[in-house]
Amino acid sequence: MFEKRRDHREAHGSDPQGLADIFAAPNHAAGAATVSHGPYAEQLPVDGMTVEQVRHRFGDRLDIDPESIPILDGHQADEGATVRAGQVLLFTRRAGEKGAGPTRA
Repeated sequence: MFEKRRDHREAHGSDPQGLADIFAAPNHAAGAATVSHGPYAEQLPVDGMTVEQVRHRFGDRLDIDPESIPILDGHQADEGATVRAGQVLLFTRRAGEKGAGPTRA
């Protein structure tokens, strides 16, 4: 989806030894954010989309559970939250979710 052709210099690195700078910032495509669920994670063009729109559009591709909780940049988000380029959107279920009910003392 974001394929670009590399020229000879980019393909072999930019310094004389042919090695790229390992500390350089990653080259993300414009408008892309990381979206993940379980073992699936991709850089997707979701800039400006809401969490609900991302879930609907990429639900089949990433096997997103309809009951999963959206986590945007490490904080729980609601379905109306807007995703921006460079952010990380993770769909997950809370650990230990088994049943609902009050605990007994």
